[in-house]
Amino acid sequence: MAPHLHLLTPPALTITATAGGAGLGGPRAPPRARPYSSSVSCRRGRRWRRLSVAAAAEGADPGAGGPAGKMRLNEYMVAVDRPLGVRLALGVDGRVFVHSLRKGGNAEKSRIIMVGDTLKKAGAGEQGLVTIKDLGDTEIALRDKSGPCSLVLERPFAPFPIHQLHQNEDYHILFNRGRVAVASWNSALLSTKLNESSKGDGKSGFAIFSPRLLSSQGWSFLSSEKGGFNQSSTNLSNRISEIVGLYSDEDDANAEWAHGSFPLEEYIKALDRAKGELYYNHSLGMQFSKITEQIFVGSCIQTERDVKMLSETVGITAVLNFQSESERVNWGINSEAINNSCHENNILMVNYPIREVDSMDLRKKLPFCVGLLLRLIRKNYRIYVTCTTGYDRSPACVISYLHWVQDTPLHIAHKFITGLHSCRPDRAAIVWATWDLIALVENGRHDGSPTHSVCFVWNSGREGEDVELVGDFTSNWKDKLKCSHKGGSRYEAEVRLRHGKYYYKFIVGGQWRHSTALPTETDEHGNVNNVIRVGDIARIRPAPSQLHIRDPTVVKVIERALTEDERFSLAFAARRMAFAICPIRLSPKQ
Repeated sequence: MAPHLHLLTPPALTITATAGGAGLGGPRAPPRARPYSSSVSCRRGRRWRRLSVAAAAEGADPGAGGPAGKMRLNEYMVAVDRPLGVRLALGVDGRVFVHSLRKGGNAEKSRIIMVGDTLKKAGAGEQGLVTIKDLGDTEIALRDKSGPCSLVLERPFAPFPIHQLHQNEDYHILFNRGRVAVASWNSALLSTKLNESSKGDGKSGFAIFSPRLLSSQGWSFLSSEKGGFNQSSTNLSNRISEIVGLYSDEDDANAEWAHGSFPLEEYIKALDRAKGELYYNHSLGMQFSKITEQIFVGSCIQTERDVKMLSETVGITAVLNFQSESERVNWGINSEAINNSCHENNILMVNYPIREVDSMDLRKKLPFCVGLLLRLIRKNYRIYVTCTTGYDRSPACVISYLHWVQDTPLHIAHKFITGLHSCRPDRAAIVWATWDLIALVENGRHDGSPTHSVCFVWNSGREGEDVELVGDFTSNWKDKLKCSHKGGSRYEAEVRLRHGKYYYKFIVGGQWRHSTALPTETDEHGNVNNVIRVGDIARIRPAPSQLHIRDPTVVKVIERALTEDERFSLAFAARRMAFAICPIRLSPKQ
């Protein structure tokens, strides 16, 4: 039986460049990037803070728009009274970051500044904000001894390994690690305090080395000599850079420095729990992996240089982008410049935004995404599938393509993609979308193995009362399921069901009742029953009102191996979704 395809209002699908004269129209200019206020959560171990952030496009005038200027989404601004009570360190990678906080100091009292945050700008009063490039800039910006000071800091993308920081003053020796003599006289090695050492052989000479005197080229050279620091790592390992110098606006020798007001032991445990987690670092640039000869998957295109590299080096001829325009603005990406660059390099740009970390939006839009990918593959494009991080939406699309179109079992497709590309796709959303596609073909049939686990809840009971569940799924209203008492007035019954629409009621103390807190419908006999739709039917373009669950009943998806009939239905539905897309306009057929 041919499935019934619902052709709904098209979403914001944008095709913004032509490739090889495909006749898809010229580039389409995106909305102008505008700064806006947002709010982000920053976590350190178990502690969360809400930070007010002014996000805008990169490259804007740093002094415009008030004292904070225009910042990235992971940057924040804070005003702290002097003395700040913060010790700053210059890392071997050239960053000036918060090394430690004075106990009871103003920085610690702010409860916002954390160890590991990079200092981007500082200043106050008429001097305005000074961009921080080294400790010299820091000393100039913080030279005043009183009054408030504004700081612009960048929160690291991964938890900072503070327990690896050195608290003593011999940091330059620790950095040196014996490769070059700290001080020598007559070929005898002297300590940092120039205490007398062993006798020399009579040859005169003096040499001193301190990494504080190194230029950026020197840092790079010395780092490469010791094996280099891992700039491309997205894991927690190698996230700390060795310290070149320290600076603080307080000279009190009795000051006690610490890592903040939280227990260090708890922080270290949180870091251990987070080992192996992925953290997106936008500053590393575009990261991607080859999946097949026609499919590449990775993070967002940031500059025109990335477009040129994809075209000339990788041979990409089409980009399938799930990033929204607001995300590009947040990360300072110039959409218009990238779209124009795609046009110049004969790359077809297809923008189909999916909300980030929104399982429901991903589930509803995956069938259309896979349809787009299949259409592009059939037209012999070499496709770069991308989202902001390259960790979730883009690999989910490729996994779904392998599972639905290539008939690869889900666990094998998932293992294949995650083995080639570091990512954490939303596997549950893929399973939800899989059952939605199969439901499109089955057209409401209830026979077959269960696809979802449903928790039915009665919230109007009394302790000791008998509550039972009856409905279409209990041998067509013949059997009864006893509900378990969960405390108070709450009774629950968990049932494994196949996708579809079901009527049901509760029997409370021998009386047939329906819950007024749950959706209801009146049947052909005039009976009022509770109703639930388990799962959904895949649509070529879901309407916004269908992207949210209204029924408060808890429904969980079941992942299991597909039967032979289900595999056939899935492949049939996935291809019908693709064939409902116009191959020229890449939008639903009229």
